Formats: sequence, structure tokens, C-alpha cells
Amino acid sequence: MTASNALDWIVALLVCWASLTAIFEPSRGASQCDVPAVTSSAPQVPLAAPTQAELDTMIRDMKLHD
Repeated sequence: MTASNALDWIVALLVCWASLTAIFEPSRGASQCDVPAVTSSAPQVPLAAPTQAELDTMIRDMKLHD
């Protein structure tokens, strides 16, 4: 085994460890956090379902672009 091959393995292991740490750390840290989640001050308006005429227009526009 050459030195550069060993170095590649060490770097790969460190990247893998860092990735796993980043994936699992937020779930642990979130339960320990005492700060409430910040929500937007804008009112949350549910999206209205498009009407049949709007759907027909969107489909027509998509066919024109193809």
C-alpha cells in the first residue's frame, strides 16, 4: 500500500464520518434546544386548487412549448 493510497482511505473515512455526523447531529441537537421555532409573521394562506379552465390553459401552454 502506498502512502497516497493510505491518505486517500483516511480522507474518505473522515468525509464519511463528517457526513454521518451532519445527518444525525441536528436531530439530537433539536431536542436539546430551548429556543422556540421562528415562524413567519405573514399569514399562512392555503393554496387554492386551480379551476378546470386554469388547468386547461396550463395544459394548452405546455403543449405549445413542446
